[in-house]
Amino acid sequence: MSAEQPGRQRIRWWLVIACTLAGYVAIRYTLRLAGPTETRDVWVALWVEGSAALFLLAALFLLERGFTTRVTATVVREVREQVVAPLEARVDAIATDIASLQNEVDARAREQTARHHRLVAALDRPTFASVTAALTEAARLNAIADGDVTVQANADPSGIWLDFTYGAYFRGPNRTEADRLKIRVNFASAQDRIREILEIDWGDDESIVQVAERIGDLLRQKGTRSPRNVPDWTVTMRNFQRSLDVALPADSRTWHVDGALYKLIGEDWAITTAGLEHRKLGLVLETDGFPRIRFPISRRDNEAPESEPWRPEEPPGIDPVEWDLVLEHGKALLSRPGYALERGFDVGWSSESVTTWVPRGVLPNQ
Repeated sequence: MSAEQPGRQRIRWWLVIACTLAGYVAIRYTLRLAGPTETRDVWVALWVEGSAALFLLAALFLLERGFTTRVTATVVREVREQVVAPLEARVDAIATDIASLQNEVDARAREQTARHHRLVAALDRPTFASVTAALTEAARLNAIADGDVTVQANADPSGIWLDFTYGAYFRGPNRTEADRLKIRVNFASAQDRIREILEIDWGDDESIVQVAERIGDLLRQKGTRSPRNVPDWTVTMRNFQRSLDVALPADSRTWHVDGALYKLIGEDWAITTAGLEHRKLGLVLETDGFPRIRFPISRRDNEAPESEPWRPEEPPGIDPVEWDLVLEHGKALLSRPGYALERGFDVGWSSESVTTWVPRGVLPNQ
C-alpha cells in the first residue's frame, strides 16, 4: 500500500455513491406520489434548481480561487518580510566569501596586535588599571606562565625580584574573594642562604608611588639594608613593560618566545614553559632537559653519594658566569617534582578542599 501524500485529501467514494442513491430514491418517490400534472411541475422545478446549483457552484469556484490566491499572496509576502528577509540579512552579515577569508582573518589579527601594543604602551604610566588590563589579556592568551609576570627589580639579577599577578582564590569552582592585584617580593636573606618572600596587594585607589613606599617600609622592617635588595622602580616597571611586550604582540617588532613567559633575565634570556630561550639563539635548553627533584632532598648516610652536579655545557659564545646564573633561575622554575610530591596528589587530595589562585582571564566567565 502506497503512503498517502501529506496535505492531499482522500475522496470517500462510498459516501458520494450513497448520497447519489439517496437523492435518486427521494426523487423517484416524489414522482410516484404526484399526479400527471404535478409530475411535470416537479421536473421543471428540479431542472431549475439544478441549473441554479450549477451556476452557484461555478460562481463559488471562481470566487474561491480568487480569494485563495489573494490570501496565499498575502501570507507569502508577510512570511518573507517578517521571517525570510531578516534571516537572509543575518546570514549575509556572518557569511564570508572564501576569496576574502584570509584577508579578514589577517585584519582581525592586526587589530588584536594593535590592541596589544596599546596595552603595552599604556604601561609607560603604570597604574592599577593599566597593569591589570595587561595581565588579564596575557593570562587569557596563556602568554605568561601561571598568570604571573616576574621581573628583575634592580640592576643585580641575584638581588630582588617582584612578581605581579591579578586574580582571585577559588575553592573548587567557587570564588572565595574579589579579584586583587598581588605583588610578591622575593629577596635574599641577610645570611644569603635562602630567599625570603613578602606579599602585598596593590589597591585600585593606590598609585605606583604609594605601592613602592609600602614595599620599601616592609623591606626595612625585615631588616634588609643591602643595595641589591632595594627596588629601582624605573628598572622594575620597564622590565614589567618589556616582559609584556615580549609575551603579547604577535608581530616582528619585538622578540617573541616559544613558550609562556616566566621571566626575562637581562636583555637576551627568557625562561618560559618551553625552556631556556635566547634572543638570538632561540630555544637553547628544553624543559625536559632539566633534572628531576627528589624528595626528601637530604641524603641518608647509607645512600650512595650523588653523581656529578647537573650542568649542561654553555652554548658557543655564552659567558659561563652568565650561563650559570640562567641555569640557576631555570632550575628553580623548570625542574620537575619527584615521586614523593607527585604521590601526594595520587592518594586522594581533592581539589574541592584546596584553595587555588586563578588569574583573571583564565576562566571564560571570571
